[in-house]
Amino acid sequence: MLNETEFSQEFAKRLIQKVEGLKIYSINGLQIQTEFENSNGYKHFLDNCYSEYLREPEDIKEIFEKYLNSTDSLYNPKETLKISDVLPVIKDERFIQSIIEINPEFEKNHTYEKYNNELYIFYVEDTETNINYLTQEDFEKLNVNIEELRKIAIQNLSNSIEIEKHGENGYYILLVDGNYESSLILLDIWYKENFDVNGEIVIGIPSRDLLIITGKNDSKNIERLSKKIIEINEHGDHIVSNKLFEYRNGKFETI
Repeated sequence: MLNETEFSQEFAKRLIQKVEGLKIYSINGLQIQTEFENSNGYKHFLDNCYSEYLREPEDIKEIFEKYLNSTDSLYNPKETLKISDVLPVIKDERFIQSIIEINPEFEKNHTYEKYNNELYIFYVEDTETNINYLTQEDFEKLNVNIEELRKIAIQNLSNSIEIEKHGENGYYILLVDGNYESSLILLDIWYKENFDVNGEIVIGIPSRDLLIITGKNDSKNIERLSKKIIEINEHGDHIVSNKLFEYRNGKFETI
């Protein structure tokens, strides 16, 4: 097994091979800073990548390839943003604080809005090879207000996914593609006809690829859900939230 520095060094080797003219400026644990076209302002954070490797070390080549593909937009000229490619992603306060510690300008430079007291809706451009967070500059070029952007992004999400429901006895999991499960809280699907649970609908979204549903009055499954949330937040990757949420008046609120 590779430690964090060894893992970053291996990733850096492949990154240099992928991007002509790229140099490595520094490696600090799971953070790589590169130099490209006379600028050393490019950074790669490999925390999620390394977490995936620890869970499935035999898939290291595929993991590297996936994350290396996502670097294209960083070093290549950006193509014209299409509003049809914009989708919503869900993050929590911890995500914002962790990014601000690394990049103090992130909060004012990126396009997002508050969903509830715990969660935020960020907007991304989803292309064939990359998922890029929208900047304020991107948002201005779209020439829409934030309410219109939210409506369009949610409709794009609805049009681009197929939802699978698994489970029984008041405990269900929704699956999409591994990237947008947590974003499903924004869709108009949250009816008791769709989810046979005991009491009001309660969900957990511990990571971006996992949305679990049960009922507020189902103490056994609430405990089961709570344990799963703790487990994923301690050992998983692409973490979203460590909270439970109840569906009230057309929206999920923190319990």
